[in-house]
Amino acid sequence: MAKTLLLVWSTPASPDVEAEFNRWYEETHIPELRAAVGSIEVVNRYRKHGTDGATRYLTVYEVDDADVDAATATFYAGIGGTTQTDTIDMTGNPPAIEWYSHL
Repeated sequence: MAKTLLLVWSTPASPDVEAEFNRWYEETHIPELRAAVGSIEVVNRYRKHGTDGATRYLTVYEVDDADVDAATATFYAGIGGTTQTDTIDMTGNPPAIEWYSHL
């Protein structure tokens, strides 16, 4: 069972790049992040339905580290070494990141 959950909401920069955004997320970003952050056990992605306009995605990372501060530091150190993309909306609907501890 995961000790910590990392929830990340993100949106493609436009409908024209949505397929590329999903390909990058699945084939590049998640594998690179898992390699950089060894405590990530499981990653699941979800697409929000009923949106008015841009499609919003949720990625749930299950992390085997009860120390959220340590997990956060490891995550941000790891993400700095990953391949970035311009297919994510960073201005109008930028990514939102939240950490949760298991009770």
